Amino acid sequence: MSTVAAFEQGLPTYGRPWSRITPRTCLWPLVGSLLATFGLSLGLTFRSEHHCYAGTCGEWLFPLQARLHVVIWYLWLSITVTFLAVRAFRPKLQKALAKQIYRRKLPVVNRSLTVGAAVMLSWIVALYALIIGIWWPRLHEYFVDRNLAGGIRDGGNRLAAIALTGHMCDVTMGMVLVPISRHSALASFFQLSVSTTLTLHMLSAYTLFALVLMHSFLYISWAAFITSMSAHARKVLPVLNPTYLYHETWPGNTTSLGVWRASLVFTGLFAVIVMLVISITTLPKVRRKHFNLFYFTHLFSILMVIVICLHASTMLYCTAPGLAMWCLDWSMRLHELKLLLYGELSTFGNGWYCITVPIPRSRLAGCSCRSPLAHFFIHHGDSSTREVHPFTTITHLATKDATTPAENNEFVIQFLFRKVGAATPDRENKRRRPWLSTLSFGLRREPTKSAQWTEKIASSLDQEIDQRSHGCPERKEQTLQTSVDLALRLEGPYFSPADPSRYHTVVCLVAGTGVSGALAIAGAFSALQTSRPTSASGNPKSESSEPVWRRCVIVWSVREKDYIDLLPLMPTSDVELQVCLTGPGKPRQDITAILSGITQPVPQNASTWAYISGPKGFIENAKRVCKAMSKVEYYAASWDI
Repeated sequence: MSTVAAFEQGLPTYGRPWSRITPRTCLWPLVGSLLATFGLSLGLTFRSEHHCYAGTCGEWLFPLQARLHVVIWYLWLSITVTFLAVRAFRPKLQKALAKQIYRRKLPVVNRSLTVGAAVMLSWIVALYALIIGIWWPRLHEYFVDRNLAGGIRDGGNRLAAIALTGHMCDVTMGMVLVPISRHSALASFFQLSVSTTLTLHMLSAYTLFALVLMHSFLYISWAAFITSMSAHARKVLPVLNPTYLYHETWPGNTTSLGVWRASLVFTGLFAVIVMLVISITTLPKVRRKHFNLFYFTHLFSILMVIVICLHASTMLYCTAPGLAMWCLDWSMRLHELKLLLYGELSTFGNGWYCITVPIPRSRLAGCSCRSPLAHFFIHHGDSSTREVHPFTTITHLATKDATTPAENNEFVIQFLFRKVGAATPDRENKRRRPWLSTLSFGLRREPTKSAQWTEKIASSLDQEIDQRSHGCPERKEQTLQTSVDLALRLEGPYFSPADPSRYHTVVCLVAGTGVSGALAIAGAFSALQTSRPTSASGNPKSESSEPVWRRCVIVWSVREKDYIDLLPLMPTSDVELQVCLTGPGKPRQDITAILSGITQPVPQNASTWAYISGPKGFIENAKRVCKAMSKVEYYAASWDI
């Protein structure tokens, strides 16, 4: 008997009201990390008056400004986190923030301007204004007065601008380091799409690089100015660290502290070089064609952060929250990957496979989330010791949680995928990240490491079928129900920011393996129909003013040679399934006509929502159609920005 079959045997089920999904606990650790880093940073501003680890410690000369700098940054970050937490549980607020202000796509980010984006940009500008307000008057006074005391009339404003841009880099680096990984529990908690977090990260990183260049060019222009002055002037302001006087740093001060202060220019130069290399590899043409180069140069940012914190003490105070959140994220991932789970692998034929595995109920402990769309990262040690691959589960987790007895600590979930070798090359997928090629929108087609991983995990079942059929094609068809046990590790779940239950009609426009998310949505629809209260006449009635989910339609586009019957995977017959077969001799799918035909019978005041998943070209086409239809809102399962 297989592992999962043994688990399911004798499992009693009973109905419980469908509740919101709860992913992993992350709110209180997040609050704790913010409080801890704030206390550490503020405490170091007092400690640095006696001992400084960085080349420049503003606390020595500007203690009030340095502490206000810390307080303002943490206050700004705390308000941001609070607002995002409130937004996560207010669908109406999410909808209001998603309204477009400027429909045309903005350069660089390739996205339209929404209310939420405008609010965030205004909030960032307010932070910069506060930083300038607390630092500029004091810096201007200090450097101008010091220059005049040394008999130097010019250069004071430039030195003040150098110091000010450095402090603006502090808070910008803090924004860059806030966790933006594609599998972040914090993003799942705040119900932020990967596209949103990556866009914010990219804009923050480009802003940081621009500020660093400004900071560097201002210093170069000042250094050229001071070296052209007399020997007396050069002994007033040291070139290697103009924050201090000549006798406080090398070569005027040959002590270890004086030499350490002179390292300021070299740590800054190292950071600029690393940022320049990273910025070049982030260009779309480089990133898409040479992703490994982009990825591994990003790893240098770890060393760069360490070095830049040695450049100026205030940099550590601003980067500490992001580093703490990053460590929190990784600790949660590694904790989950420690647990070895035992499941089974089965096949539907035609190159399609299904992984069935029981997961601990504790994986759903923590913050609330309404979305039926969830993905896990799968690690299969027999296929690869270092690779993890994302898969969207076809199981609606709340349904399993509601139908599993409370005393049972596990419930079964499933993943549907297709063996890469059975597919035709797809040019669109060649630009995707190799180990992220399986999430929602299908598998990578060309023979890469991820293809080998998928081949290996499927080959164990293929070999078992071949052994049982003894090479006979007729017997091979009869052995397709064979399954083999798997030992694997799961990281997740991670939830997408989508709540179809707020709409009257939900349309799933999916292609290929993108059907996984549609099956999970169908599970949510089935659970909602079962739990909906009924009137005396037996008809469903709504107890809230929110739109009631009345209709669910799945439009699946699949190659004719890859088609399988989805009915065994459908949780209810109430879901409408339309299959569009493609391939040689078949007409292209007309998404406009299909969507118009579905939405026309919808009542005038009813809302329609579309879930889009599949290859990149399919997603872009479906998004254009949904944008053209003003009454249709949509969510695209894509990680491209």
